[in-house]
Amino acid sequence: MIAFATLFLGLVLGPKQVDILVEGDPAAVMLQLDGVEIGRKSEPPWSFDCDLGPRLAPHKLEALVLNQADEIQARAVQWINLPRSRAEVAFLLEGDDPKRPDSARLVWKHIEFDQADSIRLRFDGRDVSYDGLGTIRLPDYDPEKLHILEAELRFPDGAHYEAELSFGTRLGFGAEIDLTGLVLTMSGDSQPSIQDLEGWFEKDGRLLEVVGVERSPARIVMVIDETAKESLRELATVTGGAANGRTALRKGEEVLFVFPRARTTGAGGTGSKLFTLSQPFTAERGDLAWLLTRVSVPDEPGSRRVTDALAVAGVEAATGGRPRAVILVLGHEATDTSAYQVDEVLDFLRDLRVPLWIWWTGRPSAVTVSEGRRPIRVDTSWGKATDISSFSRIEQAVVELRKGLDRQHTVWVEGSYLPNRIALTPEATKAEFAGQN
Repeated sequence: MIAFATLFLGLVLGPKQVDILVEGDPAAVMLQLDGVEIGRKSEPPWSFDCDLGPRLAPHKLEALVLNQADEIQARAVQWINLPRSRAEVAFLLEGDDPKRPDSARLVWKHIEFDQADSIRLRFDGRDVSYDGLGTIRLPDYDPEKLHILEAELRFPDGAHYEAELSFGTRLGFGAEIDLTGLVLTMSGDSQPSIQDLEGWFEKDGRLLEVVGVERSPARIVMVIDETAKESLRELATVTGGAANGRTALRKGEEVLFVFPRARTTGAGGTGSKLFTLSQPFTAERGDLAWLLTRVSVPDEPGSRRVTDALAVAGVEAATGGRPRAVILVLGHEATDTSAYQVDEVLDFLRDLRVPLWIWWTGRPSAVTVSEGRRPIRVDTSWGKATDISSFSRIEQAVVELRKGLDRQHTVWVEGSYLPNRIALTPEATKAEFAGQN
């Protein structure tokens, strides 16, 4: 068995050290980045240098156990700069006899916390002791039978995460199919069939098989700059409870807010930058215009990192392989002290297949009742923005957003791939990946 001891949560780039846990005495261990071999060792320590590049991008990191014939015996996969949990937990069996391991290693990492509030371990449903250092001594068991090792970790923010490992010589292995969800923007109102999509997708010149197509509820992530707060409050006062079906959320849709004040956490010695995220809001909590003008922008210490927050929002929006949008809401004096460059993050959003809309609230005390519905566009550091300084203009912006979301379809192809490594063939007429315009 093989597992990553180094877990990359959050957004990362540049040179990194990758440590791997390996059971037994393999002929070799290979590390691949995006399908390309970047390191190979025939003896421990299983530690590799890995350069994730100078720019933010999605990556697939694979650790492979090889035998003398260079055949793959086991693998572990870690997705980088793609949707991940804030914490990850995994097991690795250990022992002198590979047919009857007598211990296990617990590996976990949280993006914010170095310590868990509690760690509970169970073997076949019964609690087992834990030394706090990662080692678990397994009780006596029959290796001919199926056994289940479980871990439950709880953290200071109230979140809990679980891992489960099933093993035993009589354990059968099912034929699991890995799938990759691709979000396409298509012309026309009708949903294409699987047959319609045949021959549309390729990876390195090889056609991919389409196994499903659907139109799911959308996930919308808003990044609200604090200089937009005053104008949004004024709009809430002017519009009162104004709302109609044109700005309504649909059943199953979610709206999440990211606020671009970053605080630093030293968990794991990484110095991660964390942003405040709201809970997901659904149609039961209000329509999009109501949420936009009434969700409170927190007054928090920390540096203002609008562009960095956009990168985080892109990963959040890409969760679940569903129609998606990131909306950047700017005020009249938006400033930025981000670590990432604007062009770099815009490219990253395109790699994630996440469309970006930019809205501008206008200046405080400006007229908030529109005299017409003519759209107003303003230049910003992040691109052209649509003016939303009145309720009618908010309504118009939401209508345009809705048109974009309604054209998005999720197509599932067989295999596990990075979204930006899949291309459309000439057969894919009147379609493009979401976020490419």
